[in-house]
Amino acid sequence: MKSMKELSARSSWLRILQIAIGSAAIILSIAVIAIPTLAPITAMIIFAIVLFTVGVERIASGIGTEYLSRKSRIINIGIGAVVLFFAIITIAFPQNSINWLILIVGLALLFNGIIRIVDGIRKSFPHASQRMFRIGTGVICIAISGFILTNQQFGIFVVVVVMVVALVIQGAEIIYAGIKGEESPLIRKR
Repeated sequence: MKSMKELSARSSWLRILQIAIGSAAIILSIAVIAIPTLAPITAMIIFAIVLFTVGVERIASGIGTEYLSRKSRIINIGIGAVVLFFAIITIAFPQNSINWLILIVGLALLFNGIIRIVDGIRKSFPHASQRMFRIGTGVICIAISGFILTNQQFGIFVVVVVMVVALVIQGAEIIYAGIKGEESPLIRKR
């Protein structure tokens, strides 16, 4: 039987690919924030390029990670293919992608706010301050949702910030997995 160290060892090409893709994700994401004059379309194209690289990494992890079960490998390849599909759609239709992301983020915040308010009213809490905090955060979510859905510039700003934060975190996780040669949470053996 192989040791855990042997089971978690990755081929060097996969580790190099992960470090390169993670670095690219972080650099491109930071560029979107660091250069505020980038047009929203340019930001979406950069986002799509980062998505494309993350999709390639998922597929490579599914193909090149020997210690994963067959099911985990197929899941990784499937996730990579879906991410690549969204990247290609975003590159082909960047303006529509911006509008859809604004709508999705706005509606998600709206529903989250409503759920928080209902939760704050219906549930019993040990302290009244917890109830008020829950209702207050719900009201804030609804207010931000209203700004996002009615003001396209604010919506674009929020979407770009959310994308950048998510991609920096994803990039750091990919770099860490490449450096350590360990399985990442996305490709953990199931």
